[in-house]
Amino acid sequence: MKQIALLMAAVFFLGVSCFAQNESKFKSLKDNIAKSDAATQDAKKSINPKTWMDRGKLFQDAYNANVGYLRFGMPTTEAPLYFKEPKQALTVEEAGEAKEIYEYSQIKLHFAGGLLKSWEETETVVNNPLADAVSAYQKAASLDEKGKNAKKIGEAYKAIAIDLENKFFNEIALVKYKDAYNTALQRIDVSKLTGVADTSYYFYAGYAAYAQSEIDSSMWQQTVDNLEKALSLGYKEIGDSKGQIYDILYIAYIKIGDPEKALKSAQTGFEKYPDYERLMYDLINYYLSRQENEQALNYLDRAVAKDPQNANLLFAKGKVLDELGEREKSLAAYDEAIAANPKYFEPYFNKAVVYYNNAIKLMDDANAEKTTAGFEAKKDIADEEFQRAVPLLEKALEINPDEAATMETLRILYYRLKTKYPEYEAKYEDFSKKLGK
Repeated sequence: MKQIALLMAAVFFLGVSCFAQNESKFKSLKDNIAKSDAATQDAKKSINPKTWMDRGKLFQDAYNANVGYLRFGMPTTEAPLYFKEPKQALTVEEAGEAKEIYEYSQIKLHFAGGLLKSWEETETVVNNPLADAVSAYQKAASLDEKGKNAKKIGEAYKAIAIDLENKFFNEIALVKYKDAYNTALQRIDVSKLTGVADTSYYFYAGYAAYAQSEIDSSMWQQTVDNLEKALSLGYKEIGDSKGQIYDILYIAYIKIGDPEKALKSAQTGFEKYPDYERLMYDLINYYLSRQENEQALNYLDRAVAKDPQNANLLFAKGKVLDELGEREKSLAAYDEAIAANPKYFEPYFNKAVVYYNNAIKLMDDANAEKTTAGFEAKKDIADEEFQRAVPLLEKALEINPDEAATMETLRILYYRLKTKYPEYEAKYEDFSKKLGK
């Protein structure tokens, strides 16, 4: 999954009476909703705002039938107060973390470390009660010419907004990103009914769309649209997440094929939040992908200054310096990468390639010599460079024994150098057999 953080709002469910969940409650709600359905078809009742106010409240109650007692972080010791004893309690392991699942007739509660992390409803009164509640209150408002119910409707919208917030974060916890995206859009619509432009939920919608995009590429555009909307409305990030929105936008713009806007997002974010390291990596990757090595090196130097023991950054720096023709600096960067992580395959291999490529150039010079003495002298220098590559490639092969390119390059070098280094004869024969040569 994507490596980003989503700050969860400190929101709690509005509690209803603390009595145990039971099937009779579900039946009562279903019966009352059926009566409300009939009332909406009655000529007189259907034009009475009270009919719709009551209907809205019914759907709110239907939503809270299972979850009205819950809050994130609720300890396992509280569950029996609301749900009695579970039908069964299971302990499972997910992503290396032990979790407990309390299963009841209409809901499953997921605990980790003894605290409630998420829940799954296995039976609901109706499918989408909060949307139905909003529709009912909107109808009540349209019939309430004198606005007698305006205050109650406003309070209902605020309660529904809180329910949607908790629903959203629960869906994120359950990795139901498409559901979370739709819930965020619902939350935005409810905010509009209260006259509030809730910028945070444009961000949350964009985040959920981004998370869903791993399995649904059509969500990249929704990611962009919602995050740009959040920024246009003045969305401000807080805490350690400052800069995250620009990082996600960079990725999304790359995915939809708009590298110019991707670059602008990363640059804008980096200017505002230079401590958000992912933006620096975005800029490094952008310039590396376009072989704009001078610009990439600029950001690599900044990144290495902040994290001098990061072997990946040091390796990338070595590679860029090599492409810029800075041979000695490149070798030094590879050495630093190896020192930071002695089991890192790539810097050994790439350092060997630097020596190997230089040896090829030296051989070209040797072949240009017109005298045998001149050729032999330069060939010896070239062979010294070839020899420098051998122990590096052997170390790389030790780290990754199945890497065929490393084995083939060593086989060629053993053949080339076996006259000067007789011990390479046996190694050459052995690698030739392994490679079927």
